[in-house]
Amino acid sequence: MSTRRQWLLAAMAVLLPALLGGWCGYWLAAASKPPLEEARPLQRQGDGSVIAARALSADPGPPPHRLPPGAREERRVAVTVQPARVTPVPDASGVPWCDCPPVTVDLSLVQLGDGRRVVASSRDGVVLDALDIPIEPLPIAPTLAWAAGLSYGARGEVGAWVERDLSRLRLGVDVEQDRQDQWTARLRLGWRF
Repeated sequence: MSTRRQWLLAAMAVLLPALLGGWCGYWLAAASKPPLEEARPLQRQGDGSVIAARALSADPGPPPHRLPPGAREERRVAVTVQPARVTPVPDASGVPWCDCPPVTVDLSLVQLGDGRRVVASSRDGVVLDALDIPIEPLPIAPTLAWAAGLSYGARGEVGAWVERDLSRLRLGVDVEQDRQDQWTARLRLGWRF
């Protein structure tokens, strides 16, 4: 068998299982995604507050306001409020008159940098003030992309390895010395799922 054919068979023996494993891993990961939260109706509470209705949408459309550069919208909320205290204003003839329609405020919870922020706007007026108070610390785990270690085989082989995660790919290098002091190196390519 020619050397060229041996290389081709070796490449196919490595690439085909890697591609098949990656494809299976991708579909297994896609199938194991947690479901979205369930839709819920609006609930009024005894103190006049409401628990917002939850609507699910695969494509909610663009946000109603501009998001900061680099922000990723996590949640969208719209609140419509009827002001309770209204100050009468005299009309052109001097008669006190009051017309205060409901006001809708649109909110977006966005992930920005290493934290979350709230973006607020109103289609019925101007937002005068907004306040966001984080109550619980953010459970963001640091992303570790590198790994390294030592290896020891059943026949006394010693070695070292290093790996790097690049999105869904994992690249690795193994260097190993056997009992005859021969060094071998292996490259690894994997699919994270």
